[in-house]
Amino acid sequence: MTVDEKRDNLAPADIEAVAGILREEGLEYRLEEGVLRTGFVNAAIVCARDGDSLIFEAIWRGAIPRDLAATAMFACNEYNQTHFAPTLRFFERGDEHLAVSAVRALNVTHGASFNQLGSFVVSSIQATLEAFDFLAATFPTLITWEDPHDEH
Repeated sequence: MTVDEKRDNLAPADIEAVAGILREEGLEYRLEEGVLRTGFVNAAIVCARDGDSLIFEAIWRGAIPRDLAATAMFACNEYNQTHFAPTLRFFERGDEHLAVSAVRALNVTHGASFNQLGSFVVSSIQATLEAFDFLAATFPTLITWEDPHDEH
């Protein structure tokens, strides 16, 4: 069996398999209690198993003031209606801001091949970064939030 054939065989789609995809792509990540974390300039990303699904979720690093909730809802709805994935949604972040997340899920009841998992992960990253570029263009004056635990 060749390497290419092995990449098409089903295997458990666990977080370690996702880590293997990111390693092959040369991306940094960390594993914490069954959750994989990675990120980019404008996205904090988490991958985790939830039952028979592999969940990919990212939080946009922009903080939307609550008084722009209607604009945030319109932007998320517009994006969701015109794009297949990811699904954008927003929620309260503290007393004064809203956060936007992007989410995708892959049914892995029967596992996934390396190629299937790689396609899901890489396309999720690309689609999320494009979605967050849309948010940055929609809200160009927002200052991205800083991690309160970051000490620089």
